[in-house]
Amino acid sequence: MNSLQTPQTIFPNWVRGFLLAATAYNILWGVFIGWFPETFFQWVTESKDAMPAIIEWQGKAVLAMAAVYLACAIHPGKFWYFAFFGALTKLGGGIWFYMVILEQEVGKKGIFHLLMNDAIWIPMLIFIGFRAKAYKKAKDEAPTEETV
Repeated sequence: MNSLQTPQTIFPNWVRGFLLAATAYNILWGVFIGWFPETFFQWVTESKDAMPAIIEWQGKAVLAMAAVYLACAIHPGKFWYFAFFGALTKLGGGIWFYMVILEQEVGKKGIFHLLMNDAIWIPMLIFIGFRAKAYKKAKDEAPTEETV
């Protein structure tokens, strides 16, 4: 038995809620990295080394991604590809962080950071990307009402 596929069933409110939670998470994380870059760097590397200047830019990039997730939550049909972009940035950002910042030496806090801030988000963002694309297709195929 086939159930009726509507835009609401394809892209339900919990998916939007997840993207809004990702938005809030990125705002908080971006502000923390932006305001306390040295604290963040020393915590994640478990060292007292001097912080590279690029860490401040990481905080700005995290804040920019909050806008991407918000746009996808508000207009999933129009910005369906933003979820895929988010997954790609999580993958690329995790690899970059491991190679450049952690210099391929990962402690417990580095592993925690890579898992919690990158790895666990990727499958969900890919799932949301496919749902958003299906939502766009359903919206495009939906009959439009003619005004009299």
